[in-house]
Order: sequence, then C-alpha cells, then structure tokens
Amino acid sequence: MALERVQKILAKAGVSSRRKAEEMITLGEVTINGRTAKLGDKAEWGKDAIKVRGKLLHSIEDPVYLVFHKPKNVISSLGDPEGRSSITDYLDQVKERVFPIGRLDYTSEGLLLLTNDGGFAEKLQNRDDIPRVYHVKMRTPEKPSEITFRLSKGARLGRKMIKPFSVKVIDQYTQKSLVEVVILGAGATDIKSLFEARGFLIERIVRKAIGHITLKDLAPGEFRRLKPSQAVALLNQPELGMRLLTSSPDELHPQEPTPRPKGILSAVGGRTREFRGKSNRGRESERSGRSPVAKARRFAPKR
Repeated sequence: MALERVQKILAKAGVSSRRKAEEMITLGEVTINGRTAKLGDKAEWGKDAIKVRGKLLHSIEDPVYLVFHKPKNVISSLGDPEGRSSITDYLDQVKERVFPIGRLDYTSEGLLLLTNDGGFAEKLQNRDDIPRVYHVKMRTPEKPSEITFRLSKGARLGRKMIKPFSVKVIDQYTQKSLVEVVILGAGATDIKSLFEARGFLIERIVRKAIGHITLKDLAPGEFRRLKPSQAVALLNQPELGMRLLTSSPDELHPQEPTPRPKGILSAVGGRTREFRGKSNRGRESERSGRSPVAKARRFAPKR
C-alpha cells in the first residue's frame, strides 16, 4: 500500500473527519511508530504502527452511513464534558465507530448524518449545491408575504452573508407561523441567527432533509442505515435534492412520530419499537365513524 498522509488514513479508519484528524495531529495525539506525528507526515497503512491517544489502529472498517433523528436538548457530538445527553446515548446498537457530519444546535432537532467515512464527510461539508431543508416555528403576527419578504433578504452574520435559497410559510397558527427555509451549503448553525437578525423569535428548528435524504418516519432518537449508493448519490446527484422540493413535498411534511424516550428500543436500526395508544389508522377510522367504537357512540341512546 502506498504512503498516505496520516490525516487521510485516520479519516479512512473512521476515527474522525480529515479536518478533525488534522487538529488531533496538531495537539500531538497521534504517533507513528512511537514518534509524535506532524502535519504533512505520511505513513503506510498495515506497515506503520499508527496510534491515536495511545490506541493502535487495527483495520479500516467498511463505510457506514446513518440517518439519525437528533432529539431536542442533545449535543451533536460523541460526548460532552458537562455531562449533557449526546448522540452516543442513542447509538448503543451501532458497533462501528461513527461521527456526525456537521452538527445541529443543542436545542435544534432533526436530520443528522453519521458516518465512519472521513473522505465522504469532508466532501459533503464543502459542497454548496446540496439543499438543506429546515422547518422553523416562530412567534409572529406577520402575514406570510411579510415573513417571506424579510427572510428572503437574508442577513449578514459576522463576515458571512446568509441568504436562503427559498422561503415558504407552510402553516399559520394564532400569533405563530411554521416556515420552510432551504439553505444551499453547510450553514446549519446559522438558521437561528438568521431569523433573529430579521427580528423573529424562534420556538423550534427541525432539519427535515439534506439533499434527497429525508427523515421519513424516524422518531427522535431513532436512526436508519443508508446504502453506500444512496450516500454516493448525495454527492453525485445534487439535483435529486432540488427535485424533492418540487415533486415530493409530502416527504418533507409527514405526520411527526412520537419521540422515543431513552430505554425504549426502536425497530429502525435493528431495534424493537414499543407502541402505546391507538394507531393512526385507528384514530382516522374512529373520527370518520367507521370503527365499532365510533358506531357504538353514534347509535347509543342519549341520556
């Protein structure tokens, strides 16, 4: 096997993304044959002894790609020094070493991609033609036209200009609105600041899709595996994400599933989901009057 830069080997091994691997090398956490590695050093996989924080790398795992529904108030990292809940708490059935691609804010929810493929993670983070779809619930008495106008203008956050690809009000309540915002690129953590800069008070942010990959019926805390071909299509066919916005809007607005508390397992990702209460079908039939319960209520004598 030919010589490769150490950060590239670490990314292939699923230790971290290439950028994170560079940080680890800079901090002196990586050694090659007992010598502290430096940026620019190369090694040969299978011949040189490469250690990260004293642990020897043994083999390169097969690439793994997961779609995870991050719950609210969960850290988008593999651990937290403050002891807060992290995504690791929900990945006990995942045997491979995976890490998140990008992140969502602590209070934000929704789609987070996990992988052990550092090269894939780096490419996805550097793309500016892949849509990321967010649903934002906010307090405002404004009309849809005013909301759309103000958000479409974007805002300068520091040195960076954030401007949505599209803005659409998809639902309105009393003094509240649900807005769909599409961002091109990896500006996930800028959503809250964008709304606040335009004078809106945020209640909830949910990322619904990255490219053509959606949450589907995943409940918060659940995950599903992607085929390698689906992950590759995310990079090679960004037009699939654009097509989703126009031809398959229902995939972005499914009925939200019940969150899964920690400790209750889910069938997605090799788990067993525990259901409580009536199914959606049961509720619909009862509302329409077709269920035995509904009929009994209908024809019962009035007291």
